[in-house]
Amino acid sequence: MVAEKKKTKILVGLIALVLTAIAVVFIVYAVRNAKRPETPLSVTPRPAQEVVVREKEVEKIVTVEKEIDSAILTDGVRELGLLVTDEYYFTEVVSYSSVKKLWKFELPLTESSYLVSYDGVVRAGVDLGAASIEKDDEQRLITVTLPPAAITDVDIDPESFLLYSEKAGLGNPISAADFNNSLIELETTAREKALERGVLARADENAHALARNVIGALVDLNEYTLVFARAKG
Repeated sequence: MVAEKKKTKILVGLIALVLTAIAVVFIVYAVRNAKRPETPLSVTPRPAQEVVVREKEVEKIVTVEKEIDSAILTDGVRELGLLVTDEYYFTEVVSYSSVKKLWKFELPLTESSYLVSYDGVVRAGVDLGAASIEKDDEQRLITVTLPPAAITDVDIDPESFLLYSEKAGLGNPISAADFNNSLIELETTAREKALERGVLARADENAHALARNVIGALVDLNEYTLVFARAKG
């Protein structure tokens, strides 16, 4: 028993000695590190990277606006050609009467007469095919020269014919020539009434409006003054 106790004491002593030695080593290491001045970490700077700026070629998209000159404007308006720009509708009553005469004396019972009516339309227009246009970019002025409006045709509707009265005199029958003469008279009367009611003035105004629309589709009229002139002759 005594021998075992001795062995145990010796083992404990050895363990304590080893632990003491380890503690001394840690203390010495800690003291040395505490006394050593801290040296900053040295960072080797990297060489500055050369930045190469390459100019990228940018393609410039240039929209070249087609220059609108006088010829282009003139062609645009002329394409409308002869244009009917106003219409006058009418219903006219035509009376016809004729009497056979002997020298200067009217023969009794020879009077022939009739009363008829027709519907129709008088058309007026401007020949835009004869238009001419001058564009002055310096003065910002566009001058449109047009021929005056004119009556283009008188259209009588034959289906609208109405006969109100008819009388044939002795030896004086109503002929087809009489009716034809009445239609000529009707056309003349319709033209005169259409003129009195301003059909040509309205046709001129409408032609100007149409020409303005065509030109305005090609040129900014906010930047130009548009004037109309009448062609001579």
